[in-house]
Amino acid sequence: MQYYLVSLFLLLPISIFGQSTLVGGFITNDTFWSPGLGTIMVVSNVVVTNKAVLTIEAGTVVKLTNGVSISAVGSSAIDIEGTASAPVSLSPMVGNNTWGTINASATNSSLTIRHAEVAYGGLNIGSRATGLIEDSYVHDVFSAIVGNSAQFVTLRRVHVKNYSETIFNSGTIILAEDSLFENMTAANSDALEIQNGPPGSIIRRCTFRHSSGNNSDSLDFNGSSGVLVQDCLIYDFSDKGISIGTATSASDPPSRGITVSNCLIYNVDSCVAVKDFSTASIYNNTFVYSLFGVKAYEKYSPYNLTTGGGRFTNGYNNIIWGNTNLINTLTNGSVLQITSSDLQSNWGVGNISNDPRFLLPVQRDLRLATNSPAIGTGYLGQNMGAAFPVGAPMALSHPRFESVNQSSTNVVLSFWADSDNIYSLPSSDALAGGTWVKLTNVSTRPLPVLLTITNEFSSSSSRFYRLITPQQP
Repeated sequence: MQYYLVSLFLLLPISIFGQSTLVGGFITNDTFWSPGLGTIMVVSNVVVTNKAVLTIEAGTVVKLTNGVSISAVGSSAIDIEGTASAPVSLSPMVGNNTWGTINASATNSSLTIRHAEVAYGGLNIGSRATGLIEDSYVHDVFSAIVGNSAQFVTLRRVHVKNYSETIFNSGTIILAEDSLFENMTAANSDALEIQNGPPGSIIRRCTFRHSSGNNSDSLDFNGSSGVLVQDCLIYDFSDKGISIGTATSASDPPSRGITVSNCLIYNVDSCVAVKDFSTASIYNNTFVYSLFGVKAYEKYSPYNLTTGGGRFTNGYNNIIWGNTNLINTLTNGSVLQITSSDLQSNWGVGNISNDPRFLLPVQRDLRLATNSPAIGTGYLGQNMGAAFPVGAPMALSHPRFESVNQSSTNVVLSFWADSDNIYSLPSSDALAGGTWVKLTNVSTRPLPVLLTITNEFSSSSSRFYRLITPQQP
């Protein structure tokens, strides 16, 4: 393997930092940073250019001084290739001081990040570049992930914590799946925002939670079209679960064709709000324990004196229950078109208004009891409400085993332990009438973790396992 040096510094260990390599300046040839170089100390901006690729190998530790960034421009690339057992670390050189961003911009430039921890700095994909971020932890930064005029950005199994925004604008299309976004404390924070996005963005199997800052939304769509939100878990936001509207004034375009499907939203101001001639469809959702189940209104007056309100153009199989209000007073041409749903007040044709009979509503186990009136009474005989679990595997609405494998005389069980909950794992040799023996308790922890538990087992018998957690209200 050949190492090319950045032009401003020699590749020498610097004793004041221990075994380390100082870097900065331009990279014009393919370059590798590896653990063998010691800690990589970024003391000035690094710019990858001339179609070069900077590869940061598994296990490498990178420290960045105040305000500096690592950038790929001119058809160049940054490729961060950590592994589950040897992640790449990018963090401040001094204390918790903030640095700049890892970024890529210009057509054919790219940023790829796998299995990395990014602390006190952000990620930025801009100007027709592409980005892929997988199995990474980004935290303690204002703008955690930004796509500005990017071509396409993929977020997969990403955990974003202690931040104020991830935002994608000016034509950026995104795929966000199996990811956790949490802990926003600043006012006007949005866990994930798409502005002026063309059709094609998908947000699925994600969890959004815990935003205490004033006017804070989980998902915010402004002037965007054709976004699918599916199988998501959203709770504990000071403002809206999903906000659908225009950007800053009546002169900006509305959002059109936003689809929300199989999501659980609770403990927010409005589960879904549609504004200013924007349109949305809602299917198979459970919206509960909020100020408004749904909301449709005109925000930027006068958007249109008679028709400027928001529109829920269609929807079915929803459960909207236990909220202070089902919906606000519809004005300015606002529309709620919804059928075959269980609503907390009589509204529209083809809906019911009966207690859905959740299993354990206080613990937020919102599965339907066997005698629920919402079972089999929805559109085409389907169940109403969300089908669980929803959310990111690392922070699911209901716990589940990710894998159960037998190896010799052992059973190996794997499951995600969410940082919000405690877990109990009992086993029994009989499903009915047997004695359940607790194998382990898992207490709360700072971050979600994928746990593996091994239980001795004789292949001549049967054994059953349960994964139990009291959901946090």
